[in-house]
Amino acid sequence: MSKKEKSPKGEIITDKIDNDVSLLSSLLDEDNTENIFLVDENGTSVELEQIAVVPVDNVIYAILRPIDADEDSAAVFKIDVEDEDSLIQVEDEKLASKVLDIYNDMIDAE
Repeated sequence: MSKKEKSPKGEIITDKIDNDVSLLSSLLDEDNTENIFLVDENGTSVELEQIAVVPVDNVIYAILRPIDADEDSAAVFKIDVEDEDSLIQVEDEKLASKVLDIYNDMIDAE
C-alpha cells in the first residue's frame, strides 16, 4: 500500500507508488507502467497516467492525464526535487503551454 505525504508547500499530497521507490524515481523510470495517485488539499484522490517527463530551464516537469479524461486532456506538474515525492501543478498557462510545446517538439523529432 502506498504512503501519503504532504508537500512542504501544501499544494498537493502525493502517494508513493511503492514505499521503497520515490515518486521522482517512478516518474523517471522508462519501464514504469504504474499510474500515479494524487490527493489534493480537499482529500480528493485522482488517478493519473504519466504522459512524459520534460526538463525545461533546469526544472523537471511531469505531464499527467487523469485516467477518466479524454486523450487531449493533460496537466503539467513541477517535480519538487527537494522533496522527491511532491508534485506541484503548474497554474501559469504560459509555462504549461511552453512545457507542452517542448513535449510536442520532442515527439515530432522522433
